[in-house]
Amino acid sequence: LLIAGHETTSHMISLGVTALLERPDQLAALQNDLTLLPEAVEELLRYLSIADYVPSRVALEDVVIGGTVIRAGEGVVPLLAAADWDPKVFDNPGTLDIHRGNRRHVAFGYGVHQCLGQNL
Repeated sequence: LLIAGHETTSHMISLGVTALLERPDQLAALQNDLTLLPEAVEELLRYLSIADYVPSRVALEDVVIGGTVIRAGEGVVPLLAAADWDPKVFDNPGTLDIHRGNRRHVAFGYGVHQCLGQNL
């Protein structure tokens, strides 16, 4: 866990600080109300999701996803972070909003394949 989490954690902190510095209104809101910190962290994880690729997969049968046919035997590299920008789940997903309150991001994966260290 130490090795796997060190790089992503340090990168996430750096990117989170940069994102807040680029958005003075969001930074000021957080500075004025530290109770927003848990929500800000969740929103930064969603907005900046850095562990975005999952291992490649091979289609076992023909399947259509979003109008694209993937034939049996073809490789697929899913972009997990795309789920964090789904407008059906998040209003204005391209906007960083520490007041969002929606924690349904997949920054740590999902299900049996989620990050073991996410609760640390």
